[in-house]
Amino acid sequence: MSKPERTLNKAVLYIFIGVLIITALFAVMMFGPRPGPQSSVFNTTLRFYTKGTQKLYYTDYADSIVQDIGDLGIAVTDYSMDYALFLDNVVGSREYEMAIIELEGLNSPHLELLFKEGASLNVFNFVDSLDSGLTSELIDNITQEMDAYARKNLFYTLQEHLMDSIVPMIPLFTPARVFAYWNNLEGFTSKWGISDSLPYMSFDGLHSNQDSTTELKIGIGGWYDLNPLTMFEDGEKLLVSLIMDKLIHLDEKGTPTNYGLIDSWEYENDTTLLLHVRNGVNWQPDVEGIFPSEQLTVDDVKFTLDLTKSPYANLNHKIYKWIDSYENYNSTTVAINIDSNPDTPEKEPYAFALEDLSIYPFPEYYLNVESTIEDIVDSGRWTKFRQNPFGTGKYTYNATDSQIDLTASLNRFTGWHGVGVDPVKTASLVFETIETQSRTDSYSMNLDLQEGSRIDIADFGKDPAMILAIPEDDFIVDLKLENSLIFVAFNLENEIFGGANNYVPTNETGVSKALAIRKALAFMIQKTVMNDAFHEGFYNITDSPISRYFSDIYYQSVTTYPYSVAEAINYLNIAGFNISTETEGSTEESNYEMVSSVVSLGLFTAITITLRKRKRKVT
Repeated sequence: MSKPERTLNKAVLYIFIGVLIITALFAVMMFGPRPGPQSSVFNTTLRFYTKGTQKLYYTDYADSIVQDIGDLGIAVTDYSMDYALFLDNVVGSREYEMAIIELEGLNSPHLELLFKEGASLNVFNFVDSLDSGLTSELIDNITQEMDAYARKNLFYTLQEHLMDSIVPMIPLFTPARVFAYWNNLEGFTSKWGISDSLPYMSFDGLHSNQDSTTELKIGIGGWYDLNPLTMFEDGEKLLVSLIMDKLIHLDEKGTPTNYGLIDSWEYENDTTLLLHVRNGVNWQPDVEGIFPSEQLTVDDVKFTLDLTKSPYANLNHKIYKWIDSYENYNSTTVAINIDSNPDTPEKEPYAFALEDLSIYPFPEYYLNVESTIEDIVDSGRWTKFRQNPFGTGKYTYNATDSQIDLTASLNRFTGWHGVGVDPVKTASLVFETIETQSRTDSYSMNLDLQEGSRIDIADFGKDPAMILAIPEDDFIVDLKLENSLIFVAFNLENEIFGGANNYVPTNETGVSKALAIRKALAFMIQKTVMNDAFHEGFYNITDSPISRYFSDIYYQSVTTYPYSVAEAINYLNIAGFNISTETEGSTEESNYEMVSSVVSLGLFTAITITLRKRKRKVT
């Protein structure tokens, strides 16, 4: 080949390589995955809380949500707050835009507390004008419907309405509670929890570093207050459940059973409920020994209702506004007169009376030392009862050997009535003593559990990460569906996704501008990713304003918002933001990968040709 020809071929080769490089750059620019819109669509804030050293995941949630929503060009600033300040700003004054909230421990869903205009837990600033009062009407119908099947269908209708036509929240999870225990401990059932399992539990031999089969050592969370009306922490609730029994016992799905101190009931009519007090139930002796052998009576039940309805004794007294009055029906039965809507002249029925009466009784003979409830809760007896609680339960509290938030010592109550939750098995308290060890840190609790001398069974709370840290050889791990719901709340008075925009129509029938924005935000939360990353996949993804704990009324077919950038952009466009993007998830990513492969192959070919040319020239 002549020199001019070789020069020409070389020039053509370089031009070819240059074209490939330009093509590659063009392909990346045109087809490569891009971030969302760079200019901010709007700005908003997300608030959440921390509680000392307690393990919470809200910071992780916030980081994930800020990043996900940020992909749409929506700038979210997250604010971590102390729990008390959070309650003041979000639950109290409701000065927030979005907030991560956990609602836990309600005996029934109580949606009237959340979605009734002016209700105490209406953190959403929900008002009847949003749906012409339909939500309020549905809640009233649910509250007053005494037929369980009809009530379930009304629950389904309400859940669908809220999640399709309102979207006041983005439900996230129903948590799981984690228990771990040595494998020589028999009879524990996680769905019942520790207290209800105790009459069926025993040790089969000794585990490492254990010295007794008649003492049970339990790892629990922190505790400070053992008054049933004011306790809050998980450790407090467990301790009180060992000392006291509830009037109405609820099963693992929140359904009333006859295993409690009220062993039977009857509706004389729709607004009169008769409660029969179990015979032969003994109170434990008080700490002073003044009343060593009292029995539970109708007077104790009525006195408990006095306290429960009083704003001086009970912060949640508004739940019990349905109780109109009560009196002795006979020597063993209390009659409760019901009116679920005191604002109307007629007495209205109330469907959740039994669930709401799943409360601990108070000893009237010991605490009723003043003329008013206000004076009773200020009395020395009330303080002493709070520090040295006693009840009708399985174990008595030993104040002498207990230290608040460290160790609690309990002794078997030989006068316990002996009625357990298993109708087949015989209830028997094998453990003479129980010792609880308070640990606010899951990892130190795990170390003590594995060491063997301090803890036999550990309640790790809502911390599924501990599952991976428990050795399988010597331990058993169980999960329990928690009576709780974690969600992201929207302030429906926010000027962007609430306020006046709640009434600005869009081109989509029934969807306001604010609703479209809330739907867009709901489509951007990656619940599955969060569950896998933070909870090892053990939390229960939830799509309704009702916790999955209430499985009999949770609507499985409710409208959901699975992660979808395309759907989110669609609803933002419906809201009038005119956002466009080339990215359509995995399809677009596959196109990019295909283009990248072709370009890479071309570049590889060009480079190979060049190297071969050079090799020939050297040779």
